[in-house]
Amino acid sequence: MSAGVVDGTYADVIGRAAAGTTLRWSAGLSCRRVPAHPAAAGTRADQVKVTTLTGDLASLAVGGLAAALADVFLAAFAGPPWNETPARARQLPARMLAEVRQPGFVLALALTRCGGLAGFGYGLPRGPAPDSSAYPLPSAGPEPFQLCELAVRPSARGTGAGQALHDGILAVSGPRPRWLVTHLAAGPAVRLYQSRGWQVGRVLPGDAGGSSRLLMTRRY
Repeated sequence: MSAGVVDGTYADVIGRAAAGTTLRWSAGLSCRRVPAHPAAAGTRADQVKVTTLTGDLASLAVGGLAAALADVFLAAFAGPPWNETPARARQLPARMLAEVRQPGFVLALALTRCGGLAGFGYGLPRGPAPDSSAYPLPSAGPEPFQLCELAVRPSARGTGAGQALHDGILAVSGPRPRWLVTHLAAGPAVRLYQSRGWQVGRVLPGDAGGSSRLLMTRRY
């Protein structure tokens, strides 16, 4: 698929994609960037809409919104305990593009009314979970689903966007065992997952100099 993207706001691109409308993609073009929401600090829950995409529509969205996805990732995770860097953020779209064609990939986008990207999340079937012996998932049945990323801009936190992204991904991925890895020190994230039925599995060692990670699982 061409790396080019269709001209239009995020809402235009994803709205037409979600509606199944054919998009015209041209090599060498870039999606017209929408600046950060001018009233982002006052974003309310009713100003954020979550859309879930799979298959070709997810591929179109990842390719077209690559810069925006990296921007949200860095905004969400630059601070502790994640301490992500601009270089790591720039690597995210390439990683997503490598995974988006895998069967079962689910992308969720949180869009503001004016078309800004307030957050995103994605996951795909992949298992088993690391060190899952501490909280074993069923050995039979569907392949476990990994919730890979769930990122919300700081200015959009408290709007319900994170929960809506989470619930949208799980609803589309279907009933199957699930797992994720987050930071042990990421209290708000851990509490969100626990409120949505996730169980603490095992503490995993962090990267050199980094905080410990937490494996969480959910039966279905």
